[in-house]
Amino acid sequence: MEGAYVKNGRTILTGKNLSKQFNGNIVLEDVSITCREGSAIALVGENGAGKSTLMNMISGGLQPSDGTIELDGKAVSFRSSVDAREKGIAFAHQELSLMEEMTVGENIMLGREPGKGIWIDQKKLHEQAKEILQEIGYEMDVYAMVCDLSPAECQITEIAKAWSSNPRIFIFDEPTSSLNKEESEILFGFIKKILERNISVIMISHRMEDIYKTCDQVVVLKDGRFVFEAPLSETTEELLISKMVGRDFKNVYPERRKDKAERIKVSIRNGAVGTRVRGINIDVPEGTIVGIGGLEGQGQRELSRALFGLARFTGGDYFIDGKKVKIHSPADAIRHKISFVPEDRKSEGLCLALSVRENILSMVLKKNSRFGFMNKKAEDKDTEEGIRQLGIKVGHPRMKVSRLSGGNQQKIVFSKWIKTNPEILYLNEPTRGVDVQSKLEIYALIRELTRQGVSVVIFTSDMMELIGLSDEIYIMYEGRISGQISGREATEERIMQYSAKRAHTETEGEGSESV
Repeated sequence: MEGAYVKNGRTILTGKNLSKQFNGNIVLEDVSITCREGSAIALVGENGAGKSTLMNMISGGLQPSDGTIELDGKAVSFRSSVDAREKGIAFAHQELSLMEEMTVGENIMLGREPGKGIWIDQKKLHEQAKEILQEIGYEMDVYAMVCDLSPAECQITEIAKAWSSNPRIFIFDEPTSSLNKEESEILFGFIKKILERNISVIMISHRMEDIYKTCDQVVVLKDGRFVFEAPLSETTEELLISKMVGRDFKNVYPERRKDKAERIKVSIRNGAVGTRVRGINIDVPEGTIVGIGGLEGQGQRELSRALFGLARFTGGDYFIDGKKVKIHSPADAIRHKISFVPEDRKSEGLCLALSVRENILSMVLKKNSRFGFMNKKAEDKDTEEGIRQLGIKVGHPRMKVSRLSGGNQQKIVFSKWIKTNPEILYLNEPTRGVDVQSKLEIYALIRELTRQGVSVVIFTSDMMELIGLSDEIYIMYEGRISGQISGREATEERIMQYSAKRAHTETEGEGSESV
């Protein structure tokens, strides 16, 4: 178990038989949890499983309808989140609790401002806030206004605000949802450091790689009830997903197509991208899912971007429907009925400053205009269809897309590209950072698109996703195809063999002509 810190420390807090009702509706029923010094609990479950409700009760934001909370062996009743924080329990929320009209430093030190009486020492306040950020591992302008921050900077500020209270128990709710890989690794290092100081951690997360890096224990909730608990070292990702969704892992993925597609939609022959990706030979049959996997950083990203014209093929030939094509830009790709869901939805897939409606319609503005005038009725229809087709959970179509969960944001990226009626769909890490329920819905959508004749290529580092979704699988190693396996015959062992070394039988070559 990579990076987990198993420790059977002294019990700090126990929640016993906790239940919560809202207007007669039971949202949490008879759930117990135990926090120990220096131990990290992963709290997982689908959306609506009761995770945030449980943590809000433990951190004083909600009062239990039934059950008891014990701190250091004594029953406690937190009057508020401030009361819980004063007793050593901090909660870094996913729904940020920041004041936009205040600075980063003022938010971090809110309620703990240095000074005398009503006078606040602003210089000292911002110095202390900077020290807190540095302790976590981040550098930020503490005088910046929160309203001017990026989503990642807001999340970091929220974490620093919680840490400023010097907690004994630190609760994180989806702490990496807005962070990039480097920022996430810094956070993991900080969590390791505080665990070594005997601070207890509870992490709500749908990112399996995160919990296996940081936690030693896992608790699974489903429909407001406790369903499973175990040391993480004794679990697998497949087991946890099965517990979360309430069915066997094998039934998570939609059924593959039974017949073999005859017509080849896309072919790459001796494709090369830059100096690293070489000798790529791939066939994508019509109406199938072709998976491209391997360890991260083996050229998958470069290849995916070249297929959509975001990077240039420097050698080889690109065929669509048997005809050689040149895809030198996304505009070229779109003209050939190609769509692309990028790896980073926040920076490349969406405009976070715009609404759900504006993002969904962004690729079909020309279709809905006539003589320079927009057809509002057609736009409304397209927006409603996109929301309904993908089950996007949104209060109003004009809500800013930045306010939605990762799963709903990803569905919007899919929706805007599906609106173009593609014949070819390239997907790069399509479910990374997405909750389990949204993953299942996206899997079903992808398979339904293939039934309609769309040819799909999915680039994924998730081995279970690769095996479960793909009709045909190619593995990349050091910029080349190291193996090809039928999806039905694929196993983790075979994929790892191809992922770890180049296949000697692979024919390498470079086309004399750039695609």
